[in-house]
Amino acid sequence: MTRFHPLRRGSRMLPIAAATVATALTTLVLSASGPASADNPAAAPSVPAPPAVPTSASQIQNIDQVKTAIKGYYGDTVTTTMDPVNGTTPLHTFNPAGNYAAEMGGIVADAQKYLAKPKPTGVYPTHKATKAVLFDVDDTLLNTYNYEIYSNFVFNPTTNAAFVNSAAFPAVPHMVELEQYAESKGYTIFFLTGRPGTQQAGTIANLSNVGYDVLANNLYLKDYAADTWLAPCAPTCTTIQYKSLTRQHIESLGYNIVANFGDQFSDLSGGFADKTFKLPNPMYFLP
Repeated sequence: MTRFHPLRRGSRMLPIAAATVATALTTLVLSASGPASADNPAAAPSVPAPPAVPTSASQIQNIDQVKTAIKGYYGDTVTTTMDPVNGTTPLHTFNPAGNYAAEMGGIVADAQKYLAKPKPTGVYPTHKATKAVLFDVDDTLLNTYNYEIYSNFVFNPTTNAAFVNSAAFPAVPHMVELEQYAESKGYTIFFLTGRPGTQQAGTIANLSNVGYDVLANNLYLKDYAADTWLAPCAPTCTTIQYKSLTRQHIESLGYNIVANFGDQFSDLSGGFADKTFKLPNPMYFLP
């Protein structure tokens, strides 16, 4: 998984200048305020991002202010659960009655209305295809706010893997309800994540523990050795390439992806879905 984070990119640290860090964080917060659903996921956010190369500090929001805004949006709440790395730090979570949860409630309500009466436009003949819904995992189904606060928004592959493999993430508010609703309407559910194949067990356990119905065969993790359909870009697929090629593979199996849900625009770009739903995530950016 390659993330552009306030203080990291992917699994290695980068010497990012303070101005660049603040610029990135501002972009993340502004992007999260865009439309909840978008047929054109590559569209610009509703509030313009700051320039890539600012000429004045006044063009950049202060990084500490952005972190404070993120915590306020999620409704930062300290829990009694300790971190899975050393077991010494209480984890934080979102407030189920806060603004983040409320925004998710509105998105899920809109998604249920669409899934009840979709308008398929898939590549494959709808009358011959099995209707499906596809979900990204991190911050689409599982909320990683606890890790972001634990790590102070700085990704570390070792500590992140500890959270993943210990199934430490709660469900994104209202998304278990949405997944179960889709199942009740006859949709086949697929899960597509940029997590590596080595994290399959922890991913299945976490999804199952919080209430999702997940089958190993319907869960796609990044595995270049096994995922032959990634050959055009392997072993360096971008997020857009990885996810769009995998959606194409799923549809080639006889499914029509009626709806695709993700917290990043890169989860949604590249086609092979009738409609996309962008979920809010001001914490990091995946190009």
